[in-house]
Amino acid sequence: MGDEILVNEQIDAGADFVRDFDDSFPVSVAVWIVPADSDNLYLYIASDRIDDRNVHDAYGEVLRRLSGRRNSSLDPFKVKLINTSDPIARGAIQIRDRYPAKLPMRTHVSSIGGMGIDGACIYPPLSEMKSAP
Repeated sequence: MGDEILVNEQIDAGADFVRDFDDSFPVSVAVWIVPADSDNLYLYIASDRIDDRNVHDAYGEVLRRLSGRRNSSLDPFKVKLINTSDPIARGAIQIRDRYPAKLPMRTHVSSIGGMGIDGACIYPPLSEMKSAP
């Protein structure tokens, strides 16, 4: 997955954050992605409630919820917020729903939503994550 490797601590920190963020912006899908043209990992979070009118407020919520957390496994500047209608969100949902799992699933598809990628890790639906310990 590029030079930056996704480790379990990041996956766990992402899951905790997604569950928390869902209280303010209900999450449709969350996925770690390494774009093909980058060596960086990004946590894409999609919600029907995120759009051009409130994306700045949503990023403010990311900063608010991550500030004060002792866990440094999740950099707020690695979080990308998108609407559920975004092709990346739709592609991640399609993969997640085709291969249902109760744990985050690594996938080695070459693209999601038309974006070339070097790898991804898709979280299960929030209903599954909320029941996880």
